[in-house]
Amino acid sequence: MAPDRSDTRETILQAAEELFGERGFRKTTLEDVASAAGVSRPLVYRYFGDKQALFRVVVDRVLTEWNEVLVAEASRTTPGTGHRLRIVLLACLDFARGRTVLRGLLLRDARLVRSIAGDTLERGQAMLPRLVEQILAQGVEQGDVRSDLELGDVAHVIAEVFVAYTLRALSGEDGRVGARRVETIIETLLHGVIAPATRSA
Repeated sequence: MAPDRSDTRETILQAAEELFGERGFRKTTLEDVASAAGVSRPLVYRYFGDKQALFRVVVDRVLTEWNEVLVAEASRTTPGTGHRLRIVLLACLDFARGRTVLRGLLLRDARLVRSIAGDTLERGQAMLPRLVEQILAQGVEQGDVRSDLELGDVAHVIAEVFVAYTLRALSGEDGRVGARRVETIIETLLHGVIAPATRSA
């Protein structure tokens, strides 16, 4: 029985993600991807066209999955906005650490990603501040987030700080104090946002 078309496509994408993560875009060839996926090079061309098109699909897929993970975490029932934000920010970091391709995409191949898949990257970069803003807005409604804040600005600050730390963690700069530093960053970010009476929630 011939393999299902969607299974073949998935196998190629998994191989491409691993290779782009390990070697980077420039050092990965379509021949490498075909070999790792156990398919012919013409088949990779048939599914994706060229290497840049395949790379764009990999970037889009990883960023979409990252967004899905964060949305799922944000929708969990938690005892307060501070706890909910903490869960989302930690999920952001855990996902990034668990996907080796992100080290390449966000560090080694960052310029290349911008030139090949800039629109996809922009959509991906907008996901975290948008999600944080939604959480903060719900917190205002519940009374545990300060109502005098410009939530869009606050959400962007929280997201930018956390993405910067995520990049440091991916590059290995967070060292042995990584978990403690993450908690300190989260506590600092949330201190000015959470209403004083509910900070322990």
